[in-house]
Amino acid sequence: MAGNRIWRIMRLAALIALTLLIALFHGFVGANKALAPREVLAEHTAWTIHLPDVVGRAIGWIEIAMAAALLVALIRPGLARLGMWICIAFVMLEGISSFVHYRHGELSMLPQNAMSSLLTALAAWLFARRRA
Repeated sequence: MAGNRIWRIMRLAALIALTLLIALFHGFVGANKALAPREVLAEHTAWTIHLPDVVGRAIGWIEIAMAAALLVALIRPGLARLGMWICIAFVMLEGISSFVHYRHGELSMLPQNAMSSLLTALAAWLFARRRA
């Protein structure tokens, strides 16, 4: 019994840490995509630089909204399913980002995308376990 409680506490601690990390990361890069000049985006190898400006900016705002919703899902356990789906959407976004980076020869960005995808998939699993 005590062992189960310890595992639940460890899963919750991991979920909190990962959610904060993911939300901060996507909130920051989303804000850059939404607000930064194209020169800054190119300097930081933002994948949205290869898209029309209005599409790239919209992706940035969507990323900000998803990061905020992820924090709400963390605070409200009843919204764990939402947190899980947001994490899945972030993994899909990382997949698109990886494809665009690969297509444009920006291979140095792929390890970052892989790490972000792996940690976000783990958070999705933790959110799924939270609602179970």
